Amino acid sequence: MTTPTTAPCTALPEHFQARIQGHVQHRVGDGALEDIPVGQTVQVDTAIASMVLSWESEGQPVTVTLAKEEFELYVSNGAIELQGAGEGTAAASA
Repeated sequence: MTTPTTAPCTALPEHFQARIQGHVQHRVGDGALEDIPVGQTVQVDTAIASMVLSWESEGQPVTVTLAKEEFELYVSNGAIELQGAGEGTAAASA
């Protein structure tokens, strides 16, 4: 028996880079939403149910986690542009 998947999309590699092109937010713990700076290039690592984004800010490492569905929504609306994730994985610009 197979398990159905929700919203199948092109499989992403385990590690790749992306660029923040629009309004992308993440939540720090139970705190308020914070913006990821537009123009920021991030390293993306694929986890079981989330995408881990990391970069440096003022010489300090920053690591945040987005749910896969949230990450895919940001990609589909053009707020995150995939880089080096293979052909056919970037969403078309609207």
